[in-house]
Amino acid sequence: MYRNWWLWPLPKLGFDTVLRLRNGLSYAIRAGTMDLSIVNEASILNPYLGGNRITLAPDMVVMDAGANIGDFTLQAAARSPRGRVIAVEPVTEHVEALKRNIELNGFSNIEVLQLALGDGEGQSEIHVAGLASSGTFARPGTRSEMVRKASLSTLMKELAIERLDLLKLDCEGAEWQILAGADDLFPRIRQICKEYHPDGVWTGDKLAGMLRAHGYEVTFTQGSWTGLLWALRREDDAGPSVACR
Repeated sequence: MYRNWWLWPLPKLGFDTVLRLRNGLSYAIRAGTMDLSIVNEASILNPYLGGNRITLAPDMVVMDAGANIGDFTLQAAARSPRGRVIAVEPVTEHVEALKRNIELNGFSNIEVLQLALGDGEGQSEIHVAGLASSGTFARPGTRSEMVRKASLSTLMKELAIERLDLLKLDCEGAEWQILAGADDLFPRIRQICKEYHPDGVWTGDKLAGMLRAHGYEVTFTQGSWTGLLWALRREDDAGPSVACR
């Protein structure tokens, strides 16, 4: 998986390093963080783009909400070099790592926005816990920071986005708030891939049913804590595209 595989143990030994994947992407890995686990998951399991459930063409518009250090963002940018990738991430330390990874790979088609998507406008308290940072789940002993909160509708207006070819969500429980009231946006969002957290009200079945009612074909998995979902609008003819593998 890694071209410079001999550097893989360094973060576990307390040293920062840069790992270069065989797919051409490079990631700066910080010691004492979950960076290595994040990149391993994105590269080995490939949860969002694997299985040929989602397609990307070279000129698509992609929004990565919950971008973290850019594990998915960089994959999308590489597969859509003439497109536009918007990386949304609220946590300051993740934003700094994300920007470094973008610079490391020389991408010019990525925009980084430090904010939290939600169900309205205002401020959001984010509990900083590495990979599990969240505005919904507060874990003992974590610090917090305040960031701007915006709805998906507002953000698309501000960015002058008429259509999203792919919306990826990994927002540690905020996915329900983000999709609330998005009925008018669904016709403008061709594909969705997301991690979701069943909360006793929303389940994978209920989420899939809601999206199917809005014209999507839906596939999902469901575990006790999280699930993954992929949705594609049936009526759309996106023309030629390149399957993500």
